[in-house]
Amino acid sequence: MPTSLAGSTLAMSRATPADATAGGFAALNYAQIKGVKVIGELGTQYATTTRNYIGLARPYQAMSGLAELSLQVELIRIADAGQDMLRAVVGLDSACSYRATRPDGSMIYFTAQVNALMNGGFTPRSIAEQKCNMAVLSKVIEVD
Repeated sequence: MPTSLAGSTLAMSRATPADATAGGFAALNYAQIKGVKVIGELGTQYATTTRNYIGLARPYQAMSGLAELSLQVELIRIADAGQDMLRAVVGLDSACSYRATRPDGSMIYFTAQVNALMNGGFTPRSIAEQKCNMAVLSKVIEVD
């Protein structure tokens, strides 16, 4: 049965966990980022390399580690401490921790660097929008 994700929230912490586990992430203090419209796709994806061994009928794709993952978050620009915190980390080398919470209480934890924060176009629909691009640096941890 499909689940509505209306009411999901995104929060951030300037700290990263000492232990990159659900417990390590849960121990951090987070500030909610208000005005979030859309959180892009987020999960675990692996990079692949082509393996072509002598004697195989055909080459195959083998996993070679975690793939580069980026996340786009669309915001309505409002006066909010969470958005101010997000804007303050654009372009910094250090990572921050993030927690996405679904309406059913399940959570997704990850660390990322914010590498872009773009203002919307100058039309009535988009002048108050911003798009944030994040480079996800850690494994994505889901907790039901």
